[in-house]
Amino acid sequence: MKGPLRLLFLCTGNSCRSIIAEALTNQLGEGRVIAQSAGSHPTGQVNPNALAVLARHGIAVGQPVSKSMDNLADERFDAVITVCDAAAGEACPVWLAEVSKAHWGIPDPAGVDGEQAEVEAAFEATHERLRERIDALLALDLEALNPLSLTVQLRKIHETATH
Repeated sequence: MKGPLRLLFLCTGNSCRSIIAEALTNQLGEGRVIAQSAGSHPTGQVNPNALAVLARHGIAVGQPVSKSMDNLADERFDAVITVCDAAAGEACPVWLAEVSKAHWGIPDPAGVDGEQAEVEAAFEATHERLRERIDALLALDLEALNPLSLTVQLRKIHETATH
């Protein structure tokens, strides 16, 4: 792929998982990868616990906004990665444009109720799961990937993830 790899992380609410994935990718990708995030039914607010876990790990977040995937309909992406948890009955968004697609199902930490320590642990687990996948992506020779091999690699990253 020529130039930076352009990724879109999609989930339902665009308040936690996709926001964390976007921030991690943009910082760790160091310009090799540019990420955005959106949701099919955005909450309109970024979850403060998502911002807190990123801050604990020294990840710059800028001014994240929970936005609709409709806002990005005119953008060009090399790949779209859904991070919703279909196993939990979430309706994953569907991006209709012809682009590489992969699903990295991650449980929604916003759904965890309980003591603050339990909530923080759920957000830490989400961060860890996404970090593992993003690190694996960044270890690839991105310039050598074509759309088909990108799709294969994105799916393999999720299938071989330990978390």
